Amino acid sequence: MASSPSQRSYRAPCPGCGAPVHFASAQSSFAVCAFCRSTVVRQGDVLQRVGQMAEVFEDYSPLQVGASGMVAREGALLPFTLVGRLQYKSDAGGWTEWVAALSDGELAWLSEDNGQFVFAFAWQPPGWQVTEFKARDWQLGRAKQVGGEAFTVTSVQTAQLVAAQGELPQIPATGKPFRLVELREPQGKVLSVDFSSRAPQCSLGQPVVLEDLKLQGLRAMAPKKEAGRHFNCPQCGAAVTVQLESTKAMSCPSCGSLVDLAR
Repeated sequence: MASSPSQRSYRAPCPGCGAPVHFASAQSSFAVCAFCRSTVVRQGDVLQRVGQMAEVFEDYSPLQVGASGMVAREGALLPFTLVGRLQYKSDAGGWTEWVAALSDGELAWLSEDNGQFVFAFAWQPPGWQVTEFKARDWQLGRAKQVGGEAFTVTSVQTAQLVAAQGELPQIPATGKPFRLVELREPQGKVLSVDFSSRAPQCSLGQPVVLEDLKLQGLRAMAPKKEAGRHFNCPQCGAAVTVQLESTKAMSCPSCGSLVDLAR
């Protein structure tokens, strides 16, 4: 059933198992059923099953769907709730994009990568005419004028979606590679250009510290077992595997950097 227009929420039974699937924002078109992991798309008042999503893997994040907080935007503090989660990977490693529903129904993104966080909002740059990825236009270190602001290309990755959870505005095909470009400007703004859909999607944000978001409902973190755990070297990004639970430090097999597992 749909709620009142001011609430902008919607609930309907999952076509896969019948469990309730909740949409907190009118901008969300997809969701992953929490019970059977069916991927469903909202079409009017009906949900249609379009596939099944892989289960999210344990990344020991302090965040979780349902956590809420406050984010600064144009001088005001806006309440938000984390309603969805997408896990991606590329040759450089993996990261998570959390979908944040603002109190007015708009969606934003909280990106989590190796303990670093960026809170971003959808942005349509004035005069934006990019329709497809062209490598010559996105070379690392290249200066770009986007929406009247000066950015530098800092990352060009071929990424793919691994798993997802909760409520989602859009969803690329699982395992299908797409291009993702990141640009930064001197004041710290981060511009991401996602080429996973027919029309590239832009988001503009700033690095944030979790404590500043006044988060509630975080996970109660249990001590993690190191044995068999994988992580990316903080120096070169290569994959490192911990074989023994008792290991306290180890060297990266690629660059030789000494990694303190306690940190």
